[in-house]
Amino acid sequence: MKKTSTLLGSFFICLLMLSGAQMAIPYPKDTIPEKVALLYTANFIKFQNEVNALAALANKATSMNEWEALKRQVEKTRLAYKEIEFIFDYYQTFYNGTYINGAPLPKVSEYFEAEKVIRPGGLQALDEAVYDPASNENLQHIKVLANGLKERVDFIANIHLPVHLKSSQIIECIRSGIVRIFTLGLTGYDTPGSVNGLKESAVSWQSMETTFLYFESGMAPKIKAEFEAIKKLFTKGKRILNANTHFNDFDRLAFLKEVVNPLYAALLEFQNANKIALEPYKKHAQNYKAKNLFDIDFLNTDFYSELVYLPLDNPKTIALGKLLFGDPQLSKDNVMSCVSCHNPNKGFSDGLPKSVSNQKGVFTDRNAPTLMDAGYSARYFWDMWALDLEKQVVHVIDNDLEFNTNFDAIVAKLNKSDRYNKLFKEAYGGIAKEDINQRSISNAIAAYVNSLKSFNSPFDKYVRNETEEYPENAKRGFNLFMGKAACGSCHFAPVFNGTVPPFYLESESEVLGITQGFDSIAPTLDTDLGRMGNGLKMDNHSFLKNSFKTVTVRNIALTAPYMHNGSFATLEDVLAFYNLGGGAGLGLEVDNQTLPDAPLDLSQQEMEDIIAFMETLTDVSGYGD
Repeated sequence: MKKTSTLLGSFFICLLMLSGAQMAIPYPKDTIPEKVALLYTANFIKFQNEVNALAALANKATSMNEWEALKRQVEKTRLAYKEIEFIFDYYQTFYNGTYINGAPLPKVSEYFEAEKVIRPGGLQALDEAVYDPASNENLQHIKVLANGLKERVDFIANIHLPVHLKSSQIIECIRSGIVRIFTLGLTGYDTPGSVNGLKESAVSWQSMETTFLYFESGMAPKIKAEFEAIKKLFTKGKRILNANTHFNDFDRLAFLKEVVNPLYAALLEFQNANKIALEPYKKHAQNYKAKNLFDIDFLNTDFYSELVYLPLDNPKTIALGKLLFGDPQLSKDNVMSCVSCHNPNKGFSDGLPKSVSNQKGVFTDRNAPTLMDAGYSARYFWDMWALDLEKQVVHVIDNDLEFNTNFDAIVAKLNKSDRYNKLFKEAYGGIAKEDINQRSISNAIAAYVNSLKSFNSPFDKYVRNETEEYPENAKRGFNLFMGKAACGSCHFAPVFNGTVPPFYLESESEVLGITQGFDSIAPTLDTDLGRMGNGLKMDNHSFLKNSFKTVTVRNIALTAPYMHNGSFATLEDVLAFYNLGGGAGLGLEVDNQTLPDAPLDLSQQEMEDIIAFMETLTDVSGYGD
């Protein structure tokens, strides 16, 4: 996608804003960051040369005879990129996700080309294109993609190099790289055409190991044992990744328990023992103090919320929010509370296809999703209308079919209660003129919802080595979920929702071609516009028609029926729908379906195993008590 020099100049300004802190950091005095920076620069130039070679090959290609050569060059280019990705993405996260190696889908970026649709480009788009059927039309498409990538890489190289690193950030790059390999590389997310995730992950792994070994010269002698233990884990991981295992047969669960989690923890221990400060280059949702990808604090829910009054983890605020959550005074005529649609006994859903309203016999337009783990997201509601949890509360209160009231009326009711006056004063006293107001009410409920976390399921306890008991069919199901079935390429670990690793800054939606009930014989496409119709200008695009938020599958055993319209009664129906390729796979005309329409070829036993795994994600202990 060709851009003008004027537009590139605007990119330059944006990148200066995003990476200004990095550019202001002087070269560290110790030699480790300098050595890593030199290696990284050499590898970046290697990648840039491969991009140049790809563009040159694409430009001179005139027939299908060059197709295999293009395919090989795309692979070489991607492998060269994998040597730098764990550092490049850490420092240039948004540019990378937008132009270099983001999903091959159109998007509207908040950081570049504001309010304009950015067409698919970059390495994932190329990986997909060269595995599409060979044709002159596709050859021209590859040429456009290759030239666009060259332009992007040449531009960013001028800004990004030389890179200035800190020892702390090098370790954080490696730890994030481990997360990326497990959640994006080994799931196939990153290689939509070639499914070359194992080979690419092995290259990334080797590059991170090589980088870590530079710390041997600067570490304290007393932590040599810790250093050697990390070397052994890198070696073990390298051996497993290079074992020529078929993508569908790779044991992701064993790799997680035996290599990924131990290495992730060991690197933090090494950093602490060597007195290397924790100082992330930029704020990420990933909590670098966590030791396990499935620790309850691996992600920081406060990252997603606008903290104006109090942090959302304040016990007084949470307790007040819980009280409000179950209080029908928040609705007109005192007929509904949040519990009406989000019942703790039903996984904070309501068990209905579409939620009840304030009118007898009338239902809302959509199914009530669970609120457990809702805080691990950058957007809220099925159509992603709300940008934070507080706005989610406002919508429910204003909605004619839900609470159908306003904050003035609610404040008047709550002010009559001595108990509420006391609790609001304790939580919010002195912050505003009146303790009970729209913001304090919304903030308290948001704090309670934010506290609903479910990371003590049987699966979590097993991968944290807190128990040795775990069903064999669920083990098989996890490997299928994260591999052959491609569930983990949209429902990302550890929350298993659509918030994208390794930094968890953005939440995705998908066009699945959802039908009105599961009918494989005579399916009818659901007419809900989804994200395209949410009223936000940035989402009013045809490629977001029928696009809905990717919600968590945690506690999914408690939250039937499924999908935004509640028309799938069982998990068996859901798996069958995906296995057939969604709406397009059923033969419907679905514009811009993001789910591949090719059948997954899952056997009945494999689908049952995936369900068995998802059922082990049930945890109702985290109610915020």
